[in-house]
Amino acid sequence: MKQKFTKQTELVLDGNHSAAEALRQINPDVFGFYPITPTSYIGEKFSHFVADGEVDTEYVCVESEHAAMSVCIGAAAAGSRACTATASQGLLLMNEVIWNASGMRLPIVLINGNRSLGAPLSIHCDHNDIMSVRDAGWIQLFAENAQEMYDFLLCAYRIAEDKKVRTPIMVCMDCFQTTHTKINVLIESDKAVQKFVGEHLVLNSLLDIENPVSYGTFDKPNFYMEHRRAQLEGIKNAEEKTKEIFDDFAKTFKRGNSNLLDEYQTKDADIAIVVLASTAGTIRRTINLLRSQGLKVGMIRPKVFRPFPANDLLTSLKQFKRVLILDRMSPAGATHGTLCSEISALFYEEKICPQIKNVIYGLGSRETTFEDFAEIVRDFDNLPQEPKWINLRED
Repeated sequence: MKQKFTKQTELVLDGNHSAAEALRQINPDVFGFYPITPTSYIGEKFSHFVADGEVDTEYVCVESEHAAMSVCIGAAAAGSRACTATASQGLLLMNEVIWNASGMRLPIVLINGNRSLGAPLSIHCDHNDIMSVRDAGWIQLFAENAQEMYDFLLCAYRIAEDKKVRTPIMVCMDCFQTTHTKINVLIESDKAVQKFVGEHLVLNSLLDIENPVSYGTFDKPNFYMEHRRAQLEGIKNAEEKTKEIFDDFAKTFKRGNSNLLDEYQTKDADIAIVVLASTAGTIRRTINLLRSQGLKVGMIRPKVFRPFPANDLLTSLKQFKRVLILDRMSPAGATHGTLCSEISALFYEEKICPQIKNVIYGLGSRETTFEDFAEIVRDFDNLPQEPKWINLRED
């Protein structure tokens, strides 16, 4: 196999191509793929690596996203490293087998380009698709940009394959804002990546005829709950394992840290803004503007949504009297957005609870500028208890 990078190299890449480059270096055994906007380019670029002999991967072109995940399940059960990429309706079409993957504790890696759901049809960004599968038993990492997409993928298999975890993992990036936006990305040497990711630990392979196993068998009532509880232990263990591997990544490649939260200007802040993924860049600019006007505002960005970093968030948010939570998804009948609901629940047994307000923004990539966010922060005390929708036409 050709070695493309012998030392750390800086390239101008978008999220799709940084993901494909990470997969080339990891060299998974099986890639099951069906194209969908905005992640089609991952499969296209990776197919070039296969055709040019740069990877040993079995590239399986299938008839649907359901089939793509099914290929990954079969491959992982047989003992292979398997991966795929999708978004939006493709993720929903996978939904049935996504639950099978987590129920069988198969360490599959899925890349999702967070995209709106139809109807009405939209190919633009929000988090309705990824939030629809938040409780499917998968680990979920949310990358802010193309660099984090690359970095998180290098960590993904190590997290998912750990003996105490054995749980599939989604590495998520925002549609177009990250998938198609180019930045300077540090790509590590092939050798360093392969050493960091390590050899695949095969457990309970269907092809091990000396130690036969079964996957996805029928569960009667006297065992089903125990299997679900055991599955929960795996994803709970992923929290500490993710910190450990993030820390190892930081020490190996000299960037990043072990924290599950990315905090900006929080030490002396009076108001905290909580946000996921690519919008963090806009919020940093919002904070800089507000601080120049005398308002002490900080940001907390969870890098991990599943397992939900409850203890870390509670510890960080306790210091604030006011918390503004940004949800890029439609509550669809719920009282608040998903991120807001989960954070609010953390304070259920706490004696002191901050004033929490929820904002719905950017559905279908509706433009929301740093000035828009700054105006919301300035008006915090007048915001309603129900979620405030930014830039919604009311006429």
